[in-house]
Amino acid sequence: MEDEEFSPSLEVEELLERYAAGERDFREVDLSSCDLTGVNLCGINLSESDFTYTNFTGANLSRANFSKCMMITAILEGADLSYANLSGSDWTECDFSGANLVGANFSGSEMFTAILRGANLSGANLSNVGLNVANLVGANLTDADLSGASLESADITDANLTGVKNANISGAIIYITTTMPDGSVVEHRQICE
Repeated sequence: MEDEEFSPSLEVEELLERYAAGERDFREVDLSSCDLTGVNLCGINLSESDFTYTNFTGANLSRANFSKCMMITAILEGADLSYANLSGSDWTECDFSGANLVGANFSGSEMFTAILRGANLSGANLSNVGLNVANLVGANLTDADLSGASLESADITDANLTGVKNANISGAIIYITTTMPDGSVVEHRQICE
């Protein structure tokens, strides 16, 4: 994505007013560095947009479309992104601590150094996602699809990987207790081979 693809900056107040009036299609907007803390934008289409440095802490973004977005260093702590389309986006250095990501589709996204500490990713599609150096401490990945995902140097300590599909966790780091896809529990630091 190149900057000239984005519409001129949309003011947060205008977005919220148009959303409240029933509009849901806001593709290719630039809302970088905005504060959208606690907003309710359930079902909104924000595909191909720029949200670099945007704060979505505690926001309701369930079933939203964030496909092909630039989201570098966005804050999504405690946000509800359940069943959202987050595919093909750049989530580098984003903070999803404690976020609800149940059934979310991240396929083909980049999540280098993303923080997913305590996030609920049950049933999420993480196929072909770059999770290198990501923090997945205490994350719930039950029944997630990790086919083709890269977890090199990712920290999966205390993560629940029960029922994970097609996981290749070689190179991932585990400390203390982590539930593996086969139900076994790892109780010491190791780098997965």
